[in-house]
Amino acid sequence: MNQIVPEIVRIGAGNARIKCVTPQRVEYFDEAGQECFVDLDECARNRVKYVESWREDGARNGDFCLVAECSVQDDSPCFEFMNDRHTRFEFGSLGGAQTLKSLLTKTRWRVLFAHRLIPTE
Repeated sequence: MNQIVPEIVRIGAGNARIKCVTPQRVEYFDEAGQECFVDLDECARNRVKYVESWREDGARNGDFCLVAECSVQDDSPCFEFMNDRHTRFEFGSLGGAQTLKSLLTKTRWRVLFAHRLIPTE
């Protein structure tokens, strides 16, 4: 079985930080300081394809704006984007994850909460 290994970015470790969130993408620096981005439209398209692969009645409206899944692993919140690289941002604190959630919401995107550990406001 061919399983995709996520690209892990530990926000706050080394040079890793989020540069900005736009309606099109999340721009960030990885731990080595390399400038990178996550294409949010790609994430939404992948989410719709995934849902349509198992739902007989197709994707719902909410599926068209979901771009990431948020959960807490080992007391550290993380966002796993639904892009082809399965980019996962790992945060050292809940505050960083809440900030990213807020920025994504302001640009019309939604996050699926695996454990509802970040308040939905």
